[in-house]
Parts: sequence; C-alpha cells; structure tokens
Amino acid sequence: MRLGPRHPVLLWRRGSLRRQLLLLLVPALAAMMAIDTWLSYGTLRDAANRAYDRSLYGSIRTIDNAIGMAGESIQLTLPDAAMEMFESAAQTHVYYRVSLERAGKVETITGYDDLPLPAGDLVNNTPRFYDTQYLGDAVRIGVMARPVYRPDARMRVIIQVAETAEPRSALIATVWRSALARDLLLILLSAAILVGGVTYVLHPLRRVRDDVEARSPDDLAPLAFERVPSEVRPLVDAVNLHVSRSAAMAQSQAQFIADAAHQLRTPLAILKTQAEYAQRQLRDPDPEAARRAAGEAVGGIVTQLEQAARLTNQLLALARVRQHHGENAQEADAIDIIDAVAVAEQVALDYLPLARGKQQDFGWEPVPGLKLPVRADPALLREALANLVHNAIQYSPRGSRITLSATRDDETACLIVEDDGPGIPAGEREKVFARFYRRVGNAEPGSGLGLAISREMASRFGGTVELGDGAQGVGVRAVLKLPVGD
Repeated sequence: MRLGPRHPVLLWRRGSLRRQLLLLLVPALAAMMAIDTWLSYGTLRDAANRAYDRSLYGSIRTIDNAIGMAGESIQLTLPDAAMEMFESAAQTHVYYRVSLERAGKVETITGYDDLPLPAGDLVNNTPRFYDTQYLGDAVRIGVMARPVYRPDARMRVIIQVAETAEPRSALIATVWRSALARDLLLILLSAAILVGGVTYVLHPLRRVRDDVEARSPDDLAPLAFERVPSEVRPLVDAVNLHVSRSAAMAQSQAQFIADAAHQLRTPLAILKTQAEYAQRQLRDPDPEAARRAAGEAVGGIVTQLEQAARLTNQLLALARVRQHHGENAQEADAIDIIDAVAVAEQVALDYLPLARGKQQDFGWEPVPGLKLPVRADPALLREALANLVHNAIQYSPRGSRITLSATRDDETACLIVEDDGPGIPAGEREKVFARFYRRVGNAEPGSGLGLAISREMASRFGGTVELGDGAQGVGVRAVLKLPVGD
C-alpha cells in the first residue's frame, strides 16, 4: 500500500531527525539481533547436544564393557552405578536396550524391547545419535553396534541408550531467553545512545537557531560558527550564501532608491520651475507673448521629460544588472549563446535615425561571414552596446564620423564604437566609468550612468569595456569585450 504525503507515519517521521534515525537504525538493529539470536540458538542447541551426547556415549561404553560371552550366549553384568549419570534431574527418564543382530534379525537381550532403532544401516563401532518419540515423550537416543569377536560368529551387539529431551530443552530455552533479553537490552541502550548522540551532535544547530532568532530584521551578516560539524557546515554555508544574496539584493535596492532620489531630484525641480514659469507667462496681458513663452516652457518640459525618461531607463538597467550580478557560475552557464554580430547590427539600425538627426556619418562595418558566439543575455548586451553608441552620437558634434564594427581577437569577441569627436583625456578614462561622473565643462545633457552600466553589464558576462584613442589619435575608441562562447 502506498503511503500518501499526509500519512501519520510520514508526518511523524519528518518531524524530527532523531525519529528518522530511530526508524532507520532501530529496525536494522532489531533485524541483526534477531539473526544473531537465531544463530546463537543453533549454536547453543548443537553445543547442548554434543554435551549430552557425550554422556549417552559414556553410558553406551559402560554397557559395552559389561558385555561378555559365555559359550554361545551373551552375558551382561551391568552395575547399579551405570545408570546414575542419567538421573541428574527429576524429570529425566532413561531407557536402554541391548540387542543381538544375527542373520538380519534383531533380538532384544535386555532393556526396553520397543525402543526404536534408527533408519538405515549402522556402522560398526561408530556411535550414532538421533531424535524420536518414545512413550509419548521426545527422546534423544545414542546407538552403537559392535561385532561379536569369535571366529565362527556372524553376529553383532547393538547397544541403545535414550533419555528424555526435557533437560537439554530447558537448558537451551534458559540460555536462549537470557541471550534474547541481553539483545533487547542492547537495542534499548543503542537507541538511547543514538538519541543522546544526535542531541549532542545537533547542539551547534541550536546555537545557530538562537543566533538567528536574536538578530534584528535588518541584520544580514553571515553566520560565523567554527565548531559546526563538517556534515552540517554545507547547510550553514548555504544559509550564509542565501543571506549574502539577500544582503546584496537589499543593498542594490537601497542603492537604486538612493540613485533615483539623487538623480531625479534635479529634473523634477527643473520641471517644476518651467511649469511655474509657463504659469506666470500665461498671465501676460499680451496673448501672443504669453503663447510664445508658454511654448518655450512646454518645449523645455518635454526635453526634461525625455532626459528623465532616459535616466529612469538607465537606472532600471543598472538595477537589473546588479540584481543578476550575484548569480553563480552554474546559473551563468544556463544563459544561452547568442551572436554578438546580430546584436550589433540591430543596435546600428536602431540608432541610425538619431545620428542622421545630428547630420553625423554613422556606419556599420560588418565582416562578411563573421559570427561572434557569446554567452550573454541579448537585452543586457544590447543595452551595454547601445550606451556606447548613444554616448558617441551625443558627445560628438554635427558632421562627425561614427563607426560601429565587430571583430574577433583570439578567444575574445570585440564590439567597437569609434568616433572622431572631442575625445576623453587618458587621465579621465577610468573616472568616466564611475556612476554619475560628469566631465567638467561638458555642456551636453546626461546622467553619467551610460559607461558605468555598459561596464557592469559586460562584467556580468565575463567581459569588460575599454576606452582608447580613435583613429589617428582623434576621438574615442570604445571596445566592449566578451569571451567567445563554446
């Protein structure tokens, strides 16, 4: 019968590690004890039989020594002390029979005439022991046949001695019950030792529980326990990994809120100022002047809204890449392999209208047949490359030349954005990757997040973004590098 998930036995077993160990080990111990008891019983029975059989054989030898020949007849002079060894217990009954086998016939000389002989032939001078029923009792019989040593005699004497089996059975039962009681006691002691040992070994887990319960809700520090058993340490390490991920996520959320509050404060203040300006201009008695002023204010509001929208998108992209940055290698391997050339081509098509609006020569230079397989998220890779292209278009003057290309350098895929704009001094090329960094004297609107997002996204997939001089030392050459996927 299949037990359901809510079966009482399963529920009881799942509630405690001690109970699970008891359910597994106690039946196994009981089975082993049962096997040991059964084997001990067989050994004890054989030992008791050998001991009592030696007594039977001694009586057979005593009777054999008392047999003599007188002419053609057999004489038996059996002393009274010969049977005393069989009377060791009051419930013991002793039977004997001396027979003469001649011409295939057995004649009883003395003793109990109906004492049964064993099945099969007897070997001369070799004792044989067997169990049977006699007069309603279980008896153990020893028998031995020996030839009559006369030249013309073809006969042999058969000596049988029997005793009831109660004494040996009582002895076996007594010893077996003692062994069984000992085994049951060992099982109980083993269960107690098991429970005590598990309680002692799991004591460090109670310390872990107490430490976690005593923490404040915002305490995400890793659990530090040096005395945790090695079998439990993977659990503590897994908890610490989860805590560190939760801490990183909480820090990322807090950083996102701080960044959003910091960066959106200025656009909102400008929007409020422009709205108030438009509201004041609408009170101008000259309708035409009021309409022109309001139009200018609305145009400024639209511009600020566009910048605020792009800033919001960049903040969300930065938060997204930070959220995925804590994934382990196994999760990273689960990312599909994509063609970076196809992503670059799509980015070129998307930003061509923006470059044309500034009368810039923006071109995509594909290498025929080139494919760059990389292990990356296509949306994040597109955002990283789009930020480099957007920066080149935004900070290069009208009439500039901007080129997007792709190449492979050994096991590295390179997506290159090159312009002939004002460039970035070598001393500032690492600084511009800091969040919200803005070069002094730069009049173009921006948030200072584009390059930081691009580098973090590239780092997410094992790559980086590097800046250098453009062709002939003019402008900027931005290279997004990613390892080629398998």
